[in-house]
Amino acid sequence: MDDNGAVFIGLSTLDLAYAVDRYPAEDSKTQADELFLGAGGPAANAAVTFAHLSGRVPRLVTALGKHPLAELIRADLSEHGVGITDLTPEGGQQPPVSSIVVATGAATRTIVSLDGSRVHAPFDSTAAEHLERVAVVLVDGHYAEPALRIAAAARARGIPVVLDAGRWRPVHAELLPLIDIAICSAAFTPPGAPPGSPAAVFDYLHAIGPGRAAVTDGPHPIVWSMPGERGEIAVPATQAVDTLGAGDILHGAFCHFHTRGEAFPAALAHAAEVASRSCVSVGTRAWMR
Repeated sequence: MDDNGAVFIGLSTLDLAYAVDRYPAEDSKTQADELFLGAGGPAANAAVTFAHLSGRVPRLVTALGKHPLAELIRADLSEHGVGITDLTPEGGQQPPVSSIVVATGAATRTIVSLDGSRVHAPFDSTAAEHLERVAVVLVDGHYAEPALRIAAAARARGIPVVLDAGRWRPVHAELLPLIDIAICSAAFTPPGAPPGSPAAVFDYLHAIGPGRAAVTDGPHPIVWSMPGERGEIAVPATQAVDTLGAGDILHGAFCHFHTRGEAFPAALAHAAEVASRSCVSVGTRAWMR
């Protein structure tokens, strides 16, 4: 891996997404317009995005195992240029499967998933070896032990650590002091912070660790904060049909632009352009074509 490589740590799922014009009625059968089948999960989608934009081979540290469904995930990630470190190489567990209905008429999606909460992924000391010649590390909050250990190792080496923070998780209390940049969804609400208050989120984050932070909220402006400065970034308007994975794609794109030396607001703005472009087609891969 070259000097501008990246390591992504976290969840890989198998995504099965059906596109329909509108949500089906309860207890009905519906003919889908399109089907997307491939790897998903915050860290996995971010790694695929980084690989596509940079032309480099990022490392994804995740839990797959030997289950037949894991082979589908592994094949898709490999096809899209992502190197894999499997924390559970001998595990027979079924990987998390996300069943998704995308209503293209409203550009909304509904996801049913077990996520990674039933998978124990212990830290493998060899995973830290991938930090050589790496310019950025991203963690998504899944698989707490590896996330904490590798984030600490990256911090000790002076490698920026980015957090994809969707919703508050107990691991965040330990993880945030190791984070340099936190990019959060509007649903991220730390303890004691009122819902829907980016300013309160920023105050909490800056007090505990991250010096730079942002809050995304779908098509609404991204608000960001860094020492002595706060601002907003408009999200490009698009004719969206599917927002599946848009946040993951934004994180992967941000890591790419960050490794190119772009300032924090500029990297966010360019990442928002990529994420918006991904919403005009079904699934998390078509935008790349």
